[in-house]
Amino acid sequence: MDALSMLARIAYTVIGPIVVLVGAGYLVGRRVPAAAEVLAKIMLYLLIPLFVFQNIMLSPLGGRECGLIVLFSALALAILLAAAWAVSRLRGHEPALRGSFVNATILYNSANFAVPVMALAFSSFDPATEAHAVAIQVIVAACQGFAAYTLGALIAAGGSGPIRHTMVKVFRLPLIYALAVAMVFLQFGVDARTLEKVTVLWKPITLICGAYVPVALMTLGAQIACVRLLRAPVDLVLSLALRLVAGPLVGFALVKALGLEGLLAQVLIIGVSGPSAVASVVVAIEFKNRRPDFASSAVFLSTLGAGVTVPTVIFLVLTYL
Repeated sequence: MDALSMLARIAYTVIGPIVVLVGAGYLVGRRVPAAAEVLAKIMLYLLIPLFVFQNIMLSPLGGRECGLIVLFSALALAILLAAAWAVSRLRGHEPALRGSFVNATILYNSANFAVPVMALAFSSFDPATEAHAVAIQVIVAACQGFAAYTLGALIAAGGSGPIRHTMVKVFRLPLIYALAVAMVFLQFGVDARTLEKVTVLWKPITLICGAYVPVALMTLGAQIACVRLLRAPVDLVLSLALRLVAGPLVGFALVKALGLEGLLAQVLIIGVSGPSAVASVVVAIEFKNRRPDFASSAVFLSTLGAGVTVPTVIFLVLTYL
């Protein structure tokens, strides 16, 4: 009974607010078709880079820990890529469907789903622990963002995509520069306490970052409102199983293999259990994949499924790790 009560509490306190905010974004997206694009641009060019910068500055992340996060992200990507590619080959998918199927598995919503989840899941801990958890996930989101516009773009394009074009897109992402500036500041001993003295800059950053979680979740809802569902039950079920079940299992195996423990292990497993990323739809459309309908259906259904699987993963990792 205690375990069930804790699971119910996690679902209520973590997933409950997410459902409400995603639902609000969905309603806005249905009423205002342009909302998804506008909110996505606000997220990409303002909220995400500032949120990344603030949380890196506030967190106690060290070089070794950052290296382990990048290593975990790369290994998880490689393992899930191999699994998704093998399943797709067994199913006899045409190249376009294979691209969408694989990307829906390897690209998970590590920014506007997983970051708010970390903020809510660890909000009952002290502020330093919450900031640390969010900072870990921010590094994962940076890795996933880079993967989406490089490997994900090439997969969506069937291996013949314009590599130069994808790299230009990568280096236009403000997220990369926010991360770089934060790392340089920390390297030269400039931390959050130093920046807090520059009130004219730090105060606006703090106020803007306070809007990150609600706007991120409403953006996800507005994007879901634009989804056109596809009837392909077997392939969609396989995609959901790889993303929502195999994802956290791969995460658990990797943290054990790498000898990771504590908060770092918990955050990495919870993060990799997230739903398919909207980026899988974006690259499918941008790089002329003929099956963006499969990618959008996978994003929609996996986001719904994550409402059940993610609380379970959070409960297990907080209880046993």
